Amino acid sequence: MSFFTYPLSFFAFFFVLLTWVFGQPSPTPDSSRALRLSEIKDVDSSIPPTMDAARYGVKRLFDGKLPRDGWRSTWTAWYQKNPVLTFDCGTEKRIGVIRLYFQAFSREDELKSIQVEVSLDGKRFLPFNEYGEIISVREKGVWVEMDLKAVKGRYFRLSPQFQGWGHQWGEIEFWELTR
Repeated sequence: MSFFTYPLSFFAFFFVLLTWVFGQPSPTPDSSRALRLSEIKDVDSSIPPTMDAARYGVKRLFDGKLPRDGWRSTWTAWYQKNPVLTFDCGTEKRIGVIRLYFQAFSREDELKSIQVEVSLDGKRFLPFNEYGEIISVREKGVWVEMDLKAVKGRYFRLSPQFQGWGHQWGEIEFWELTR
């Protein structure tokens, strides 16, 4: 008997394939709020990526395509540098969660912290929170979720700090509250 002769087996295979192709499902479920993936209009970086900047620039951080684990794939990377990234959501939105797909290279605690700041006009940023103690498996892409509860803003500035090799980021997602 073939694997695909059982309808449930086919459905399970199809679900796993979709998750692999389109990335993780939405952030950790929370019955008190409904979230949807928000579009990112633009991103600016204080410094360009230091490796393959032309091929794997900051615009690739929201193209919906996850890189493969290990070195080198399509990770946007900053070697021994801490960029400051400013994301423009296009309009004012209530963001509940920011998710970052990253890969630690030389240490499990390579991504030391991320400072999140918020702005309505893109000129005056207010500090929101700093997320730290981010631990992951080396050379394996993982999602880190930063819960913003319900922060209203159009521009979000992320200032990561590394310890070890630097930064390898694959994707970033902003999840907007719908109710």
